Amino acid sequence: MNLSGVWDWSFFWDSFGFLLRTSANFVMIIVAIIAMGLLISVIIKAVKQSRGS
Repeated sequence: MNLSGVWDWSFFWDSFGFLLRTSANFVMIIVAIIAMGLLISVIIKAVKQSRGS
């Protein structure tokens, strides 16, 4: 039983690539916001520890 013709893989990968290209900008903005939040929290913790000792 040959099922190679059931899935159109070129269409699938083209659609996946299109969705990835259109959503990559928004994902990068979210990742940048999370990274900046983590960096600011690390800086605040370091400042609090240096003032406490």
